[in-house]
Amino acid sequence: MRIPSRCLWVRALTAHSSHKLQSLAEDLIAQWEVNYKSLPQTGLSLLQMEDGVFHEPYYLGEIPVANAWIELTNSSNESFEGAAWVMNDSAELAVALAVCDAVLAHQLPGWQKVADLIDKGMEKRALEEAQRSTILVKTKVNFSLLSQEDDDDKH
Repeated sequence: MRIPSRCLWVRALTAHSSHKLQSLAEDLIAQWEVNYKSLPQTGLSLLQMEDGVFHEPYYLGEIPVANAWIELTNSSNESFEGAAWVMNDSAELAVALAVCDAVLAHQLPGWQKVADLIDKGMEKRALEEAQRSTILVKTKVNFSLLSQEDDDDKH
């Protein structure tokens, strides 16, 4: 199994339900002590875009975000860190994603379960992207036909 780049893990994992991810995280940390490197937080972030004509920044609006940074410690006092930022308003989801991040990044026990979820999530996201591309192709407008009509009107 080929594991995708770490920057894609959250996108792939969030293709699954929050409940499923939180349940998996609870199972994964059964043998670990979980410490927060920083308290999980939720809030709003301003989404900044750039104007296409004048190339000036503007704010499109607010988006909900949650983040978590955790450390898993085993009975041998070995520690492994994981973190996650997610566009969601659930701190619990961010913690679950951070646990999955730590487990997979350090290939801790249960990492195959996380890798399987990522693989399935990547498939779901690819299917969604294919469906969106199909819809986009169907909505494409051919303006060249308009100029032909103008030419026909002149004759």
